[in-house]
This record gives sequence, structure tokens and C-alpha cells, in this order.
Amino acid sequence: MPRVSFFGIVREIVGEKETLISGGDTVGSLLEAISAKYGMRFNEKVMETPERKLDLILLLNGRHIEHIGGLSAPVKEEDHLAVFPLVGGG
Repeated sequence: MPRVSFFGIVREIVGEKETLISGGDTVGSLLEAISAKYGMRFNEKVMETPERKLDLILLLNGRHIEHIGGLSAPVKEEDHLAVFPLVGGG
């Protein structure tokens, strides 16, 4: 199962640092599985809507998803997705 790590406010929303999640063979479908697991608060705060772009920075195995196919980037069982909030604080 792919490993997913959460950082910043996203970690506060989901209530844990890391999880293993199944149900996705692309970054987009993995995000849908994460959303199903963590529910409405995750959806409201970070998921893309017609009015709002995705409020996340996503790194798959250390590479920004925009450089490897975006939400269509393939995900394998041994992959690691790091989920960061779009804005960080200091």
C-alpha cells in the first residue's frame, strides 16, 4: 500500500502524521481515497472544487507531481506521497 505523510495544517486536519492507503493507482484516485478516509473536514479545507484550486503541494517519492504527470501520475504499492499545505507558516 502507498504510504502517505501529512504536514502542517493537513496533519492537524487528519489527526495523524502518516498512513497507509489503498484504492488509488494514480495520485488523483489516491487523493479520493484519502478524502473518503478523512471525510468532510479534509474535503472542505484542501480538496479542489470548481471555485477553488487544490490547496496542497504533493510530492510523490520526493518529486512534485506537476513534473511527473500531475493528478494522473501513476502510484505503485511502494510509493510515498507527501502532502503539504499550500501555505506554510514560520
